[in-house]
Amino acid sequence: MNLNPETNQANVVSRAWIDTYEEVATKAQLVRDVLQKRNVKLGNGSALSQLLNQADILSREWTAQRVPAIRVLSEAAYVNRLADAITYLPDEPGIQEALRRMAGSVMQPDDRSNSQGKDALWEVVLLADLRKNGLAGTAAEPDIVVNFDKGDYPIACKKIWSENGVEKHVRKGAKQLEPFANGGIIALNLDDLTPAGHLIAQPDKMTAKKFLDDFNMDFINRHRNILQRAIMDGKCDGFVISTTAAAVLSNGEPAFNLVTQSSLWHLKEAPPDALERFLSFARAQNTGN
Repeated sequence: MNLNPETNQANVVSRAWIDTYEEVATKAQLVRDVLQKRNVKLGNGSALSQLLNQADILSREWTAQRVPAIRVLSEAAYVNRLADAITYLPDEPGIQEALRRMAGSVMQPDDRSNSQGKDALWEVVLLADLRKNGLAGTAAEPDIVVNFDKGDYPIACKKIWSENGVEKHVRKGAKQLEPFANGGIIALNLDDLTPAGHLIAQPDKMTAKKFLDDFNMDFINRHRNILQRAIMDGKCDGFVISTTAAAVLSNGEPAFNLVTQSSLWHLKEAPPDALERFLSFARAQNTGN
C-alpha cells in the first residue's frame, strides 16, 4: 500500500491480465450457470448474452487459428472481468438485484448508453476486489459495507457517464452515506469516460498502468473542488477512483490485456476522525503494493 503525501493518493489495485481464450469461454459458461442457479433470466438476444457469446467466438477463432476481430478480443476481455467478479461471489445474497440488472441491460464496453447493468457491475467488481484484498464485505446499503477495526464502513458506488455529471453523482453518493454515523467512501468508476472504440497502446504493463494512473489523476484535478468540498463538508472520508480499459502491449505477452487502475484519494486537511477512518480502511487491505 503506497500512501503518497504529495498526491493524497494510495494505489490499491493495479493489474493487467487476460486468461487464455479457452479459459475465458469457460468463465462465460460459469456466469450463465450462476445466473441459472439464482433464477436470473438471461434472454438469448439480451446484451449480456451477446457479450458472453463473444468469449465463445474468441475460443473458436483461436482453435481454428484465425485472427479474431479487435471487438471480439475487447468484449471477451470484459467477459473475463465480469466473470471473475460474479464467480467470486456466487452465493452472495446481496447481489441478486445486481445480477438482474446486468442480465437486462446494455453491458458492451463501447456502448455509452447509461446502463443500470454497468452500474451494478461496478458494485459487484468492487466488492469482489475488496474481498480479494482481505476485507470482509457485503452487498448492502448504501451499496457495499466492509468491516475492519473501525467497524462497519459504508461505500457508495457511482459510475461516471460524463464530465458534466460528476457533481450530481458525488451528491447522490453523499446522500447514500448520510444515514451512517461513521463516514464512508464514494467509489467512482471512470470506464465510460475513456474513448469508445479505442485501446491503450503502450510497450508493457507498467506503462499501461501508469497511463491509467495519469488518467485518474487528470480526472481528480479537473474536479478537485467537488471532491475536496465533499470531504471537507463531512459528506465522505475520501474516494476510490477506478478505470479499466483494453490495452495492446507491444512488448507484452500476451499482447492484448485488460488493465485496471484503482486508487484511493483523500485530503490531509480532512477532519481528524475522517482521515483516521480513511487511512485505517487503506491499511486494512492486503494489496501487496
